[in-house]
Amino acid sequence: MTRYLGKETTRVDGVAKVTGQAKYAAEFQVPHLAYGFLVLSSVARGRVLEIDTAEAERAAGVIRVFTHGNTPVFGPGSEMGSPTRNWALQSDRILFNGQPIALVVAESYEQARYAARLVQARYQSEPHFTDLDAVLDQAQPDSDSAQSHPRGNPQAALDSAAIRLSAEYRIPVEHHNPIEPHAAIAVWEGEQLTLFDKTQQVNGVRQHLASSLGMSPEQIRVISPFVGGAFGSSLKPNYYPLLTAMAARELKRPVKLVYTRSQMFTGHGYRPQTTQRVTLGADRGGRLQAMIHEAFHNTSRFETFSDATTQFTR
Repeated sequence: MTRYLGKETTRVDGVAKVTGQAKYAAEFQVPHLAYGFLVLSSVARGRVLEIDTAEAERAAGVIRVFTHGNTPVFGPGSEMGSPTRNWALQSDRILFNGQPIALVVAESYEQARYAARLVQARYQSEPHFTDLDAVLDQAQPDSDSAQSHPRGNPQAALDSAAIRLSAEYRIPVEHHNPIEPHAAIAVWEGEQLTLFDKTQQVNGVRQHLASSLGMSPEQIRVISPFVGGAFGSSLKPNYYPLLTAMAARELKRPVKLVYTRSQMFTGHGYRPQTTQRVTLGADRGGRLQAMIHEAFHNTSRFETFSDATTQFTR
């Protein structure tokens, strides 16, 4: 370790990235490529009562419009052995604002984008909740915290400490919006799938696709030589690789799907809002005797996520 600490170190992919030689997921050249564009919900919670794709299907260059009415049923999905839920284009339920309700595939990106604007949807909206403070009484411990126990007796140590400090910190939602947008290209050769994807975990995407599509992982190759920023937004498989692979298999030709910049705000996870209460006890020499750290953060109602905010304090 002393060989590297305090010394200049060349970043392995640095030169390729700053000189434009790095090839990202959406930049691979594939013949006979079709282009996908997502249509997103405009309500935060509810149901799709009606979705009209007729005008979009008549638009120039459109190959097919996928909705929950004609998309194949996916398998249960998994990520490195952990179950995940596939919900995109699988039912009329709207679980969050910006959820995909249709995927338009056309001969060009411009044709797919234009046709996506012609898709019309009618919703039955339901109440949604986004105020963390208003639902703190419904908070549940995450699985990690539920299994852990305090070390020693922090409250007793705090009561006897000569110096006590207590503070509350509020951090808002922080969106992962890196320079490289999330993207995938799916290519089928018989029963073999090659997927170019922006991901920080190729094995996780491979396992997720295998479980979702009813395949063996050995039939799938996931390629991600460079990642143009992610900050955790590409750790778990997102919905777009599966939709891209599905469309390519149904149409029997390669398909590319790239998020727009605005879709980057709803197309994957984000760092949750947190309210953290930290209490420290110390002697007059400054030696810590007690640390109490409580944290609350938001998560979805259909797929729980724990940010493990107190993990490092423990």
